[in-house]
Formats: sequence, structure tokens, C-alpha cells
Amino acid sequence: MPVIVKFDIPVKHRAAFERHMTVTSKPATQGSWHWISDQEVHWRPKSFWKSGTKVHVNVNVNGVSAGNGIYGQSNRSLNFTVGRSVIMKIDLKTDHMRVLLNHQLARSIPVTGGMPGLETRSGIKLIVEKFTSIDMDGATVGFAPGSANYYNIPNVQYAQRVTFSGEFLHAAPWSTYAQGSSNVSHGCVGMSTENAAWLFSVTHRGDPVEVTGSNRGIEPNNGWTDWDQSFKQYKQASALN
Repeated sequence: MPVIVKFDIPVKHRAAFERHMTVTSKPATQGSWHWISDQEVHWRPKSFWKSGTKVHVNVNVNGVSAGNGIYGQSNRSLNFTVGRSVIMKIDLKTDHMRVLLNHQLARSIPVTGGMPGLETRSGIKLIVEKFTSIDMDGATVGFAPGSANYYNIPNVQYAQRVTFSGEFLHAAPWSTYAQGSSNVSHGCVGMSTENAAWLFSVTHRGDPVEVTGSNRGIEPNNGWTDWDQSFKQYKQASALN
């Protein structure tokens, strides 16, 4: 998961603010800030965080000019320790997910992804939100009620959001016939309730989901897409680059 800093007003003097924002860690970790917009900036390491890393974030912008006669009004700091490594690797051609815990294969899960025309996006995504149960209505992602692709499924269990546009990993007991063999969903990655419950129990927000096998890529900032580009590309969105 990246460090995420949000401002309640636009920051025009990005470089001035960035000079007063630091991320330090033990062990030392190379990384970079990356401006998403004038009101949001992320910091990610060059490579995935090492488990057990202790991190200190300091945003010392009180009194720093944001531009347009506006100045930072407060400072913020945060400490956290990186948990164990949990990496999900989904191959949409084989319709299987490999779950690695601390870099060891813990489970191979049959899945189904998006059907032709509604393909699941390939790329590196992160878990943004987790819901033990959620209602899924196709209207929220652009399918009009009564249309061929419309759906309204209450109480979808063990749902983990990976894009802002509506892709989830979740239990899909209605598609177990296709899991491991074909892609029949509207874009989410479905699996058995048993496997979804197990996966839900081992993941945290920010854990990476590496998806391959479709020709549809993940759009920038459709979720926390910080890892879906090289570190060289990522650094280019630093105001100090």
C-alpha cells in the first residue's frame, strides 16, 4: 500500500510542499512521491515493502505556501509497521489464482473473470476495501435495469474491491461450474464461497493483486494503481524530479 496524503485545498506549489514531506524507514527503503492531483500525493517504495519494515511519515507543511495566498495549516505524522507479504497472482487464461504468503504458495484457487467484452483488467491492483457482505447492482457500473448485462445480487460475500470502477474479488457460488475453466463474470473475479472466505481471512487493505491474461489494461488511478508502472515512470510525477 502506498502512503497517501490528501489536502483539503489545491496545492499549486507542489515542490515546496514535497520538500517538507518525508518517509523514513528501518531498514532504509528507496521510494518517491507521486502527485495524483493538486489535492492528493502518494509515496511508494521502489519495490514492494519488506515485511517488518518500520515506517515514519512526516508531513511538515504548516506555514508552507500552497499558492494563491494559501498556506499549510497543520502538520501530520504517522508510524506503521509493514505486515507479512500477501501476493495474489491471477492468470485469466488458466483461470487460477495463486496466493503467496511470505513468498510461499499457500493455495491455488480456481476463479472466473470477466466474459468477452467485459474482461477483467490486467495489471497490478491493490485491495482498496473489504466487505464481509455487499449488495451488487449493475446500475452502479453503467448497466441499465432491463438491459442484457444488468444484475442485482444482494448479500455478495467476502467482497474485496480492487478498482474504483467496480472490480472485486468475491464469492460467486453461482459460477462454480466455470471457475478454473472459463470467464463468465461482468468483470469481477469470482471463486467458491469457501475459497473467498479463506482469502478474506488472510488479506489486508493494500495487498497486491497481479492480474495477467486479458488484453484490457488497468487505467491509471482506477484504484491504487501505484505499482502498475516502473519506478522510473512513477518518479516522473514527483514535483522534485
